[in-house]
Amino acid sequence: MTGPTWTRARLARVMCLRFGVSPDGGPDTAAAAAAMGVSRRTVQRWLHAETGRSIAHIPTRRREQLIGLLLPAAETMAREEQQARYARKAIGGLPLPRKMGIKPAWERQRWIEPHQVMVLEIPVGKLRIRQLAICRDDPSRVGEVERRGRVVDRAVVPSRFHATVLAHEVLTELAPWRFEAGQGQVVQGYTQAWMVEPSTPRTHLATAAVALQRRRDDTPPVRRGRRRTGVTSPATSEPSLGTTERSS
Repeated sequence: MTGPTWTRARLARVMCLRFGVSPDGGPDTAAAAAAMGVSRRTVQRWLHAETGRSIAHIPTRRREQLIGLLLPAAETMAREEQQARYARKAIGGLPLPRKMGIKPAWERQRWIEPHQVMVLEIPVGKLRIRQLAICRDDPSRVGEVERRGRVVDRAVVPSRFHATVLAHEVLTELAPWRFEAGQGQVVQGYTQAWMVEPSTPRTHLATAAVALQRRRDDTPPVRRGRRRTGVTSPATSEPSLGTTERSS
């Protein structure tokens, strides 16, 4: 997938979301300059262009620095990847007979009950952002999430694990538009947000959820060996799946 073009308009949107908005409605160039270690005049020069569609005059090295300030931390991305791997493995064991592939803790936390994955659209000043949210498919839980923004897409999946894998796939596809939201922009799930731009791909959660289920149906169940009790290896301990919303 081709990423977004760094036009003057995109640079301004990115800086507004990351560094805040000035009284005139543009990016806070003083905050941007301080964070990037340059002068305010330099930032203003990057933003100078005849039209919003003009290519931004920001050097490649500085653009990469800005992307680094925009994205979630590398540790967050690695944790998401670990959670998705764990969830895929868990899904493979769910069909086993006599609940051999289901851990008691999953039932206690109600992870193997249906969950919703939702895309919320949230206004941030004159801009719009979107955010993924996961919750158990319960009216009270869904209502809590719906109050945080306008729901523009949603899907119901069989378990928390399916929701985790689906969310990871969506966020991976949207990586070039993703950013870590700040306080005051979203209530929670700061690392699950992305920018709404003309080039931003649309999500199709219901279609993606069906495709995920079909892939799972075509995969043989994971065979479990005899369980060991009282010992948990640190290398195989369960990662938290609390990505954007409590499940219980």
